[in-house]
Amino acid sequence: MKFQILDPTHPFFKPLWIRLLCTVLPLAWAGVEYSNGATGWAMIFTATGLYAGYELLFMYEHTMKKAEAKAEAERARIAAEAERPDAD
Repeated sequence: MKFQILDPTHPFFKPLWIRLLCTVLPLAWAGVEYSNGATGWAMIFTATGLYAGYELLFMYEHTMKKAEAKAEAERARIAAEAERPDAD
């Protein structure tokens, strides 16, 4: 099982405005932290915002297509098992 910090396939992230908000808010907070002189926290929030942007904006379509193909394969496997006669 792959460890995943952010799951773009969750229905919460379907609307574009939520994905944009989850990207922009950490980046904005990084600006607040930097303006207060907390460069360590600014770097952490910048990395968080960039990671969220990569996963939720740049790779979103690819991830959703991959998840849909996986779900379709699982549905096909279940249908094939249902049609197979039992070997009791």
